[in-house]
Amino acid sequence: MKLLFAFLFVWAGTCAAQPLPLGTISNPTNVACALGTYPRAVCTNVTVSCPNVADIQATYGYSTLKGTPKGIVVFVNGSQDTNPGGITYMEGYLAYEFAGYQVWFQTGWEATGETPNLMNAACRLATLLSYLQQESPTLPLGVQAGSGGAGAVAYAMAWYGFVPQVVELTSGPVFSDIELGCEFPRPLPLMIVPTDGAAWTDGLTYDQRDTQQNMQAWTGDPTCAGKVKTSGSSDAAWKAMSIVSAGAQNYFPATAISGWVCNNAENNSAAQAATWFAQLASPWSLTAMTDCAGTEDVDKATTPQGITGQVAITADMELNLHF
Repeated sequence: MKLLFAFLFVWAGTCAAQPLPLGTISNPTNVACALGTYPRAVCTNVTVSCPNVADIQATYGYSTLKGTPKGIVVFVNGSQDTNPGGITYMEGYLAYEFAGYQVWFQTGWEATGETPNLMNAACRLATLLSYLQQESPTLPLGVQAGSGGAGAVAYAMAWYGFVPQVVELTSGPVFSDIELGCEFPRPLPLMIVPTDGAAWTDGLTYDQRDTQQNMQAWTGDPTCAGKVKTSGSSDAAWKAMSIVSAGAQNYFPATAISGWVCNNAENNSAAQAATWFAQLASPWSLTAMTDCAGTEDVDKATTPQGITGQVAITADMELNLHF
């Protein structure tokens, strides 16, 4: 059986559509920080309002050492991002004299509350990230995000005009090509060719039970990753809400883009990630992580050079986060 290959095609981004409209941030309120937030964080709750989706409550915890930071790192958790993540990374970023935001939502950001559409739902994080960037416009901003959070960050860049200085994406973006992830018959495996590490193959389908159920709800289509031949209308709808679809921006010359994916082929996060990285027309890196403890746990896994993910990702952010 032939394999699909990840490849790079050059496109200067001149044909990209105008960015989709961002929403608004309102009602900032100081709140107690949740478990998992860095101990010295100051937390704020806000209302995020976006077109075509219901309002959602979001919280961000801000941590910094004394003095003016050299830059700001925003940490976005994986899955539905309903809990603060990245507390172990915050120690490293603070040691590099960066300030840090941990962001999370009170309910899963992917569920729109109206007509299901992941691209519309991604406006929520795009709006929050843009708001945090505008809060400190004189400082460079980097984002670290995993899995579904990485998907939201890629939507923000490709569709909502968000331009950070650095992005570190782990096990994602997982919504790069929803059509290939959902359709039946299933697509052929993808050959993933990282910039650091050996190539391997991975499936594109959302075939884990929880993931399948979530994708059916988030796309509004109960046939996603099912066993019934996909209709043309489903294929078109899935493709239209994918990160990689007609009109997406794929040229980010002012952003250092790094990806980190497990090479154990236990779910489709690596294949979906490679789909997005392969179509970028500006420089990027993608590292194969070995000995992941689970499907997407890159933190304690190792690079081809034997460095743990937590050390390597933090160091990569420090190297690139500057104007």
